Amino acid sequence: MTVKILSIGLRGLEGYRVQVEVQEVPGIAAMVIVGLPDASVKEAKERVLASLYAFGCDFFDKRLVVHLSPPERKKHSPMFDLAMAIGILKAMGKLTAPVSPDAAFLGSLSLDGAIQPVDGMLPAILAAKKLGFQKVYLPYDPALPLHHLKDLDCIFVQTLEEAVQYLQGQRVLSLPPAFRTPEIIDSPRKHHRDFQSIIGHHQAKRALEIAAAGGHNVLMVGPPGCGKSLLAETFPTILPSLTHDAQLEVISLYHPSSTVTRQTKCLSTLDTKGTRGI
Repeated sequence: MTVKILSIGLRGLEGYRVQVEVQEVPGIAAMVIVGLPDASVKEAKERVLASLYAFGCDFFDKRLVVHLSPPERKKHSPMFDLAMAIGILKAMGKLTAPVSPDAAFLGSLSLDGAIQPVDGMLPAILAAKKLGFQKVYLPYDPALPLHHLKDLDCIFVQTLEEAVQYLQGQRVLSLPPAFRTPEIIDSPRKHHRDFQSIIGHHQAKRALEIAAAGGHNVLMVGPPGCGKSLLAETFPTILPSLTHDAQLEVISLYHPSSTVTRQTKCLSTLDTKGTRGI
């Protein structure tokens, strides 16, 4: 029987649905991963088997084939570890509870079965929301602005055993520790210089106003000291605030090495770095 568990793959910041298929086949005992995996995904077999052994399951006498679909897309990141482990447990009958087709599993496994966050978690969560997933199983990361993600049930699991017990209905997960995340919606913008305070430059200011109204790109060319940097610095003051989804996309650009401190810095410069494509 082939077991299918869903996860999210990333191509840059664009996420897509990945179906992790697991099946036991006759042959020499091994775990084979196919579907264009890179080195970090190929190494998952050692992490997954070690975490399953720590969980109390020994599958070293089985031949397991794990297929990451769609097969034509290169798979990066150890984000599929948790989905692989759940698929193997399901295929071997160690997990008897049904797994919802609207649930995605994200996270890397350590050798002792702990689930760890990886780079690209926020873009993957945003992709899961766009793809119509209702639940996402993932490790807790205080840097994620999850309270701004509506219509998506984020279930935090710390270990593989905890995830299995929750799926079996044997455990009620405790809420993650309280944390403070900077508010990004309707937050007042602070600027040291304002566009309306610039004297002169009527043609350049008119061009920037048209670009701001139409969402166009702007290229400024001129000798040093003619006002390019000043106009670029004040340009965000005539732009509307970024939408909720746009702000989350901007945060995702900085999230791979994010911490709460880095995210705060990102949010404080959201208007300039999120809108200055000059």
